[in-house]
Amino acid sequence: MSDMVNVPDIGFRGHDFGKLASASELAQRAKDALENSCIQFAPKKVLASVPDILTQEWAEDCEKAFSEKNIRVAVLGCYINPVHPDEEKMEAELRRFENNLSAAPYLKAKIVATETGSRNANNTHNPENWTEKTFSLFVKNLERLLKKAEENKTILAIEAVSYKNTIDNAERMLRVMEIFKHPNMRVLFDAVNILPVKGVDDMHAFYDETVSMLAPYICALHVKDYVWQEKDKQIPELEGPFKLGEIPVGEGLMPWTDIFALYKKYNCDKVPMLLENFNPVTLQNSIKYVKESYAKS
Repeated sequence: MSDMVNVPDIGFRGHDFGKLASASELAQRAKDALENSCIQFAPKKVLASVPDILTQEWAEDCEKAFSEKNIRVAVLGCYINPVHPDEEKMEAELRRFENNLSAAPYLKAKIVATETGSRNANNTHNPENWTEKTFSLFVKNLERLLKKAEENKTILAIEAVSYKNTIDNAERMLRVMEIFKHPNMRVLFDAVNILPVKGVDDMHAFYDETVSMLAPYICALHVKDYVWQEKDKQIPELEGPFKLGEIPVGEGLMPWTDIFALYKKYNCDKVPMLLENFNPVTLQNSIKYVKESYAKS
């Protein structure tokens, strides 16, 4: 029985399977990859046809398709720019997220997640992202979204991305969590995304501090990998090499056995671990790698 308990809750980012015709097809792809698994479901990224406003009927139809294959929606992905420089577009983004929070219960999704945006419309690096003015705007908009999350008994999860987003490191993330101190406000932790684009001198020390700081708030984990690249057109102001964090897990430089050990150490390893940027052709290798690395950790 202990062996059955001590396994990672592996899931998949749905749109890595490609653009699909229906929720049923997505459910079948996930089931074929791993029985009784879960997904991060970003409807417009994975399904060919999605209503502009997610309705109860639509969400219930999707949930039925997933449950028939014993697949659950661990995270409803609604990646918005909550600090968009255009106020009308920012309002539209916030309303879209509120709509997803309302639809989540009908998908039986406990979590709706987003990154934290940029003062650039294309969600790239802008020094204004780290000003108190932008932080205050972000917190104000989060407060609004949190009310809707609480109303729908759903968790609002935010994800930190180094260098480009308003919340780019553990310290700023912790500040947000401590401002709200609310059970419906949590962290979707991506170990690759939070790693500085130029890396760190001591990986273990960096992740030990980062995970220990955020562990009480982590509700889901992204699992992928990274390599180094010499150029990145999105950050021409810096000299390379840069982190390229869009690699299937096990095919890059991430010390995943050590990372899983830290998740266990700080008791945040029993949440959905969602594989990102996987290649459907090599997905079974990725799943095997995660299971073996987790067992060794």
